[in-house]
Amino acid sequence: MRIIVPIRQILDPQGFTVSRRHERIFVNREEYLVQPADRCALEAALRIKDAAADLTGLAAGPEVVALPRSPLPDDDVLRQALAAGADRAIYLTGDGFEAADEAVMVRLLTAAIERLGGADLVLTGATTLDTGQGQLGPRLAEALGCPQIVAAWQVTVRGDEGAAQGTVQAVVQENGEYVTVEADLPAVVTVLPGALKPRYPDGARLINVYKGDGEIAEMLEQWDVADLVLADEPLQPLVERRGRDFPPERERGARVSGTPEEMAQTAANELKKRLRR
Repeated sequence: MRIIVPIRQILDPQGFTVSRRHERIFVNREEYLVQPADRCALEAALRIKDAAADLTGLAAGPEVVALPRSPLPDDDVLRQALAAGADRAIYLTGDGFEAADEAVMVRLLTAAIERLGGADLVLTGATTLDTGQGQLGPRLAEALGCPQIVAAWQVTVRGDEGAAQGTVQAVVQENGEYVTVEADLPAVVTVLPGALKPRYPDGARLINVYKGDGEIAEMLEQWDVADLVLADEPLQPLVERRGRDFPPERERGARVSGTPEEMAQTAANELKKRLRR
């Protein structure tokens, strides 16, 4: 069984501030982190792997493969996924890939999954922290032609000896109640941020991932996007980036004094002045 987990890297929101006066976002500390929803998706995949290993008594459970959910400035988040327990990670590079949007990423992920030999389960974050988008899961399910479960709190797999016989169960919230829904494998499931508590990576594994020693060095691969798509089908994003727009700076008010009638008259006169502008 193969589980695919697309992972996105974003700027730490605590590292920047917004200035309305200058109409700019100032990055005070450029630090990146794994998107919270994607961390929960990775944890769900690793729990499925652990449960299968405990059931069979074998050290090796389902294969967990981490892929980029968006263009990554480096392979740091993929190394973190390997340190947490993923079996394989693939770093995508290439010209024209830097501005990829959700539509482009669906094409690339679909091609990467086909090159890997298919996937029995795709787990990804339900929403993105920086843009709030939740399109990747549904679009990927449509491209792969498989069922989907969105906004899951918990994910389990039953009968994972073969994808044709297996099913995935997920706990979702409907009308204020938690219910369990089921879909046949292969399937796509999106996991909500905060659904699961991600594990800490093993210390020795973390060191080996960044040192590149031993077998773990072979777990991180680098693929060129030109090998995944045809040359006559350019990776043209559908999203047009228009920059940032800020509302006008809030005007400071004035303090008035006097009797209630005098203060009401002052406020009325000020409103008349603003209406004349």
